[in-house]
Amino acid sequence: MEEVRHGENKYNHPYVPYKIQVDLMDTIYDTLENNYKVGIFESPTGTGKTLSIICSTMTWLRNYKTINNFTEKKEQADPEESDDEPDWVRMAYKKTIISKSKERIRDYELHLDKLQKEYNENYLDMNEIKSKRFKSNSSAYNDDDYLPRDYEDDSTNDEGSKLKTQINQLLEKMSSKSETIELVNECPTNIYFSSRTHSQLNQFSNQLSLTKFEPSFEGIQERTKYLPLGSRKQLCINKKVRNISKSDANINDACIDLQNLKEGCEFLSKDNNSEITKRFSDLSLTKVHSIEDLGDLGNNLKTCPYYSVRRGIPLTEIISLPYQMIFQDTTRQIMNLDIENSIIIIDEAHNILDVISSLYSVTISFDDITKIMKSLKVYLAKFLKRLKSNSRIMLMKLTKVCQLLANFITKNELLKNTAPGNEIPVEEIFEDSNGDMFNIHKIETFLNKSKIAYKIESYMEKIEDSSGDTSTSSSNPLLFKLIKFLKSLTNPSKEGRFFWDKSKDSTSINYMLLDPSGLFKEIIDKAKCVLLCGGTMEPVSDYMNYLFPTVPQNLVKTFSCGHVIPKENLAVYPVTRYNGQDFEFLFEKRNSTIMINNLGSMVEKICKSVPFGVVVFLPSYKYLEQVFKVWKELNILSNIQRIKRTFQEPTDSSKLESTLKEYTNEINLERGAILFSVVGGKMSEGINFSDNLARAVIMVGLPYPNAFSGEIIAKRQFIESRTLERGGTRQEAQNNSKSFYENICMRAVNQSIGRSIRHANDYSIIYLIDQRYLLPRIQNKLSGWVKERLEAKVYGPEEIIAETEEFFTSKLVQKMKS
Repeated sequence: MEEVRHGENKYNHPYVPYKIQVDLMDTIYDTLENNYKVGIFESPTGTGKTLSIICSTMTWLRNYKTINNFTEKKEQADPEESDDEPDWVRMAYKKTIISKSKERIRDYELHLDKLQKEYNENYLDMNEIKSKRFKSNSSAYNDDDYLPRDYEDDSTNDEGSKLKTQINQLLEKMSSKSETIELVNECPTNIYFSSRTHSQLNQFSNQLSLTKFEPSFEGIQERTKYLPLGSRKQLCINKKVRNISKSDANINDACIDLQNLKEGCEFLSKDNNSEITKRFSDLSLTKVHSIEDLGDLGNNLKTCPYYSVRRGIPLTEIISLPYQMIFQDTTRQIMNLDIENSIIIIDEAHNILDVISSLYSVTISFDDITKIMKSLKVYLAKFLKRLKSNSRIMLMKLTKVCQLLANFITKNELLKNTAPGNEIPVEEIFEDSNGDMFNIHKIETFLNKSKIAYKIESYMEKIEDSSGDTSTSSSNPLLFKLIKFLKSLTNPSKEGRFFWDKSKDSTSINYMLLDPSGLFKEIIDKAKCVLLCGGTMEPVSDYMNYLFPTVPQNLVKTFSCGHVIPKENLAVYPVTRYNGQDFEFLFEKRNSTIMINNLGSMVEKICKSVPFGVVVFLPSYKYLEQVFKVWKELNILSNIQRIKRTFQEPTDSSKLESTLKEYTNEINLERGAILFSVVGGKMSEGINFSDNLARAVIMVGLPYPNAFSGEIIAKRQFIESRTLERGGTRQEAQNNSKSFYENICMRAVNQSIGRSIRHANDYSIIYLIDQRYLLPRIQNKLSGWVKERLEAKVYGPEEIIAETEEFFTSKLVQKMKS
């Protein structure tokens, strides 16, 4: 494929970019310009990855709109005659089209300027007027509110629209002198930026707000048309909905339930074309807004941001949204997200395989089923006589289904069939029972339309709050989990499998999507290009093999850039031995007291030589506890604590922030501290240990996932069977399975050790404690910027400590000189 050369391409970067940022922007631009289908880009955190993505894609989009859009429109209008017309006719037509488009864009920009000015001047006064008419109903639910809707009655209530009419009248008074300005987005391509967490999407908004791009046409000022999309949890402004339940999953049902009550939701207009919705849509595009900004805008206009924001989608150039909105086709349809010919950017893409699988997978354990039956029993005891017959019958059937699932698990436990990973033929689940007589589809319809799951969860929360009993509470409401499980029974994907597993010592039935490529194929086929971006994308082979195996290799662009730091700011040492004993933290060897003792002695020496903060990563919480137990018995832990104050990653996520704060305070006081963390835990992803917070990172062992978990067994069996189906040998099947298993481990390693270097002037040392880090196949799966700094020779412990002291002495000298 011939590459396009851009020379000194202007990317409108708000700062003077580093060379590696220019290289990344060039590569992304070429990927789009040369019609690659997929791009895989690795750019370490601290190298300005997000800004580079924004500047290259938006520059390409504006250029594309200028150069190609109107030629395409002409060809679409008259495809047969376009080639035969004289040049002067073509030029006149193009000039007319451009003139009209420029005029529409200019008029809309002036409209947004005026609207923003009016909003800034008037919305406080409007709120004062509207507050007299609209008061939030924050009264608690009574017992009637916990009764299910009649699921055969799917009608909606139109009352309550008078309130919206009054607001529209107020808005019309405010803007009575201005005519409605509409903009039609003439470009068939836009950009979707997807990431995993709310904070990552907010960071994207912040970075985008720093930029300003050349307009599509010369001589006009053109804003970046951007919208951040989020869930009801982030955008709902109705306090009654937000306060009605502690469970995030209940907010959706609470919102829909309120809409169907007589009074409806005071913030929701029945007319998506109302003046207030149009005004919200236009104001949302006046500048780059965050999700929180849209919430404030909705509060000020007294209109629902979650629904109102959708009207602006057709006008946008770039949209940010969480993973599930882009990966689930049903959600895209609901939100009217057209990904045809779009550029889809998936940030933090190192976990994309797991994310897609988890969206379409479900686990339900014996304990879950027991808790659901208890909730149903409590609810029926309270409301049985007040339920309509159809609801009563359906709840009894639901109870029966749960009982059959519990019996199925118990029966197979007695037969010793429940070994993790063992496949469960779906037809066996209700075998030897009358469960197959139940119409699961009808039960699912009842659950969806009656909103009974939300009602029961809310009622049980009320019971728990009043009694202090939390035995049925769950951060993930179990009835919603049951709904998802029943859906998987009625419509299991051919790419998935049911299998046994253990969950907290409770036997579970799992449904797992083993092959995400089928679901991802629709996105690949529709989009112009899909860009997978992350700080640690190595090893990339899994994306090729299991995410888009049908995409030809010549349509896939890969790029891994170095780090912005000077080479001398990072050293990487494999630590293979101590006291003549090998470090090899295999599962069957790692509990050796001698090896744990040697590990402690090495960590103690590192603590003496490294200033400020040291972050240690171990394979699991269980192993961390085992290490601490041995170190306490041998007084090693007390020796370490005399050098640096010791912190341990909490298993309770609510204590994470306070632990990090204490650790940071200790470092800021210029005292030493060491933080023991777990690979795959909260500290290993999303936490930045910049500067003195991590002058050293210690990776203990290779954190392979549990080889005996049902998920890993099922996945490896699937990979092997798929290899054989495609004509591979048994040895190739086993090699593919082993490589997949190893890649999970190495992605986790790369993600954890990448916590240390966070900006251009940062410096640190990485210690890889295990002799297996000397293996070429392991080193080849490290991120490029780590691998290129890996010391080639094998150092003994004393040499490593000597070089460590020399490393930090040189940094101290540099600091004194500067």
